[in-house]
Amino acid sequence: MIGAGRAGAHDVEALVLAAGQGERLGLGPKALLTLAGRTLIDRAVGAVRAVARRVIAGVPPERLDECRALLGADVTVVAGGATRLDTEILLVEASSAPLLVLHDVVHPFATAELARQVVAAARERGAAMAAVPATSHVYRMDSATLGRVRQGDGLWSSRKPLVFSRSAFARGLAARGRLPHDAGVVELLLAAGEPVEIVPAEPWNIKVTTMADWALARAIAPLLERGLLRS
Repeated sequence: MIGAGRAGAHDVEALVLAAGQGERLGLGPKALLTLAGRTLIDRAVGAVRAVARRVIAGVPPERLDECRALLGADVTVVAGGATRLDTEILLVEASSAPLLVLHDVVHPFATAELARQVVAAARERGAAMAAVPATSHVYRMDSATLGRVRQGDGLWSSRKPLVFSRSAFARGLAARGRLPHDAGVVELLLAAGEPVEIVPAEPWNIKVTTMADWALARAIAPLLERGLLRS
């Protein structure tokens, strides 16, 4: 039952980005891809159910009925927009809770425990996101000069979930005009003066964008199911 185990979730709603068409992957909408017997949208909803009073998913407009049948009546399904930010805005508009959990089907290995940790961090700091530290050598190319970025510079790769207040999101939207056109929610929050706390995620909480990512996800899934990957 969706309401089970949700102590403290009365002021939280979860928003699931699932409207992408998966052009770079080339397998159709990512939300409906199946990984280890579960669709990516089912995995995403499952990761945030326990931390929110309601889950709202933004899906491809032409797949509304299919996604509603898949997810059931306890998940609100809305048509996504033309861009990621458009879908994010539509999801926020469909919500009413003061604290929002943003998740994305492209992160199939995020867990309910990670979602709880990010929500807890956001309650303390105002906003928080899962992230993975950069452990390899990273280089910056400036014209013809190649320079190594010191590992101590604290580079992180963003992941989901991301938790923020609806008021901070509204302030960020008001500042959108001075941001790059491809700015995401984190940039909006920072523009609103909202600090974003980092919650370390497991390295296998990957983002599925390309066929190589999908192949890696299909290799990771059975290892997780067999308990062969640990912190």
